[in-house]
Formats: sequence, C-alpha cells, structure tokens
Amino acid sequence: MSSGNISIIGKPNVGKSTLFNLLIKRHLSGETNKPQTTRHKIDAVLHEDETEYLFVDTPGINFNIRKDFNRILNKNALSAIYESDIILHLVNYFDLDKDDIKVIENIKDIDSPKILVLNKTDLDKNKKKLPNILSKIPKDILDIYDEIIPISSKESDNIINLKKLIRNYIPKNNQINHSNIISNKPDEFFAAEYIREACIKYLSVELPYSLHVEINKFDKEDNIISIASTIYLKKKSHLSIVVGKNGSMLVKISKLARINSENLFNKKVYLKIFVKYDPKWKDSESFLNSYS
Repeated sequence: MSSGNISIIGKPNVGKSTLFNLLIKRHLSGETNKPQTTRHKIDAVLHEDETEYLFVDTPGINFNIRKDFNRILNKNALSAIYESDIILHLVNYFDLDKDDIKVIENIKDIDSPKILVLNKTDLDKNKKKLPNILSKIPKDILDIYDEIIPISSKESDNIINLKKLIRNYIPKNNQINHSNIISNKPDEFFAAEYIREACIKYLSVELPYSLHVEINKFDKEDNIISIASTIYLKKKSHLSIVVGKNGSMLVKISKLARINSENLFNKKVYLKIFVKYDPKWKDSESFLNSYS
C-alpha cells in the first residue's frame, strides 16, 4: 500500500479546485470562474489501485494584496507545501507570469517532488503550441520540477496520466492512514462552503467577497439532515440583493447548496438560510482564528 499527501498550489483562478474535484471524483471544493473561491485548505481522501491519496486544495496565493485576511490565506496555502509528499504547481498553459514566479520562489527549495501542471490546454485547439510554450520557460525554472504535464481540467483531459505520475512519487509505506473518511473537514464545513459557492456563482463580482457563512444547526437523522445557517454581510445595502425580489435570489442560492449537500451526504437535506448585516465580521478574532 502506498500513501501520501499531495498539495495543489498556485496563484488565484488557475483551476485548482476543479482539478481537485476531478482527482477525488467528488464535488468538495467550490468551482467558480472568480478568484479566491477557496478560502481554506480542503483535504480529501481517495483509495485507488492500492494507493491512498490525500489531496489538498489550497487558496490561491496572492502576494499583491496585503490585508490581514489575505496574509492568512497565503500562510495557509504555503503551509500545505511543508506537509506534502508531492506538490502539484498549477499554472495557466499559455502564461507563466510574475505571480507564478513568486509561487516558484516559495517552493523551489522544498525537497518534495514537484510536478508542474500546465492547465487549460483546451484553449490550444490543435495541441501544437506545447513545444513553443516549454521553450519559453527558463531552464532554471524547468529544473525545479520532477515532471511537467499539460492538462485540461475543463475537458478532463490527461487527468488519468497525471494521476499515474503522482502515484510514481507516493511513498511506499504499507499503511492506510485514512481508511473510513472522505475528508478531515467536518460535514458542517462543506454545508457552509456549498452556500458560499452558490453565492459566488449567482451574485455580482464584489459582493461574495463581503460575506461569510456560518452553520447554526446541523442535525443528522436517519433519512434527513436539517441545517440552519446565516449569511453575514458587510453592507446593509447588500441585504436586498442577496434575498432578491420576493426572496428569489435566496431560493436559488439555497437550492444549489441543498443539491450539493444531498449529493455529498447521500440524504435529503432541509436547509434554512438567514441573512444578517454585520460590518465587522471579517475583522472579528473568531473569524480570523477559524482560518489559522
């Protein structure tokens, strides 16, 4: 039996969460086209071919924003690399830029095997540009990585080959560490994340970054789970937007979050969402501590 931790890292909006969900064959991490959908490290266990994979999705690493909250997200993402047996560094297929280089600076001296994953190859329709793209990457950067592989998370292209590469580097320890779990995160965590993901999908660009979701009640019974939650907003004017006309937006948010929760928990879910105005939620010590 082989078992190992695999961290997926990179700058914001390169497709880390989509790849994470593909690799674990579940929808655990929020997938949107907006940066910083992922705020926490999210782990998931997959057992396959006598191999135990512990995949870890991480927040996008962004050194350009210097607010306390963003520093915490960076710290959490970077801490994952020191716990990794393997590091997957995800970048955009066409563009290795200065923000990717900053990530490279933080992983280059780590001893763990590193795989450079060039995502979004679906944008190269004829698949003829890879040699030219690789030729533009400086040799001292290429030398940092043990493997380089192009993929498309959107089209699920080359994911099987990526998993084979990962398996080659997983330590052989003949020990199963996580035999009966999907993730080390509690169920309440995913219920809150599904609500926040729905908010990010349906609300305007700025608003989702000004809200926080808390689970107030999570009661499991044989055939149903009852969840009560609260969406906290920094601006009072956002209340009417999140609720929508005659509650229409809140119904959309609740429906998507409920469907994702039912798929994960394999039970019917009764979900009630409250919306409250709290301009200081992002500065509260309890909120910041939840990310440390």
